[in-house]
Amino acid sequence: MNVILVFPKPETAKKIRLLLMRNGYTVDACVTTVAGALQAVNEYEGGIIVSNYRFSDGMAIDIHEACEGRYQMLLIGPKDYIDARAIPDLFSLTTPLQVSDLLMTMETMSYAYSRYRKRMRAKPRVRDEKEKLIISQAKGLLMERNQLSEEEAHRYIQKSSMDNGTGLVETAQMILSLMHV
Repeated sequence: MNVILVFPKPETAKKIRLLLMRNGYTVDACVTTVAGALQAVNEYEGGIIVSNYRFSDGMAIDIHEACEGRYQMLLIGPKDYIDARAIPDLFSLTTPLQVSDLLMTMETMSYAYSRYRKRMRAKPRVRDEKEKLIISQAKGLLMERNQLSEEEAHRYIQKSSMDNGTGLVETAQMILSLMHV
């Protein structure tokens, strides 16, 4: 899991980085601007962003909107700023920051992020038309040559895929190349 710190003052980011590292977190980037945060967000797959609320080139909400759900975000700011915003999927802590609050929130966010990643991995991959055609052709060949139903042919490709540790499309391609010989 990637952790990105976004604070306008480098010394603030350094203090939080040391605190997080002492408690088992790896901080992958410390930046001071929204532009720097957006660049860091694009370099990594996802994780947690810990951010101040205001920067010389924009607001933390700009970072949050650009993340497209790939990151959990912790916004740190004054109570009146935090209270005035009710943004879904955004964790927040008020200043002055309590170490125990930060660590408990990070733990909660880490857990939420790991659950999100599990759900994303569990989603079936959307295949493009070319991949669907390859699988369909392999099923058709199996149905014709082995007198299988479409469901049986699909199960055969799935089982072969799992047994060989290959993807469904790759297995279908192998079936097509082997049976066309």
